[in-house]
Amino acid sequence: MLEYVFFHEEPVRRFNSFLTGLGLSAGNRDTGESLLVTLEEESVDDETADRIDAFYDEMFDLDQQLYDSGTQEDSENFGSAGVVVNLMNGTSVYADVSPELLHKIMQALTPEELGDLVNAIADAVEQPDSRPLCKRQPG
Repeated sequence: MLEYVFFHEEPVRRFNSFLTGLGLSAGNRDTGESLLVTLEEESVDDETADRIDAFYDEMFDLDQQLYDSGTQEDSENFGSAGVVVNLMNGTSVYADVSPELLHKIMQALTPEELGDLVNAIADAVEQPDSRPLCKRQPG
């Protein structure tokens, strides 16, 4: 039996949708401390297992972000939300974001993509470059 552990509903919902898209039927269980998604090991070939593991890593990152930011889910709305911003001096801070906006963003972007976007904005604020984009070297 393959088990995937989560702590928030949103990543579980996305993970189950992903599995359904692969034609797999998953079991779901709430242990009171975590949410488990289970699959029969025999139903998954090696290539599919690799795809599932990669997607699980993305969803677990989302789950971790939700946990780290102290968000609590209330059906599809978050109680509070934040985005990690990495600063040049090596510190990380949270930017307050409206729960509704973060929910919309996370439906379209992976946690990694959101992090890349936020870090690009932080870099632009900390190291302003007034040249037009067409005059800059891609980095």
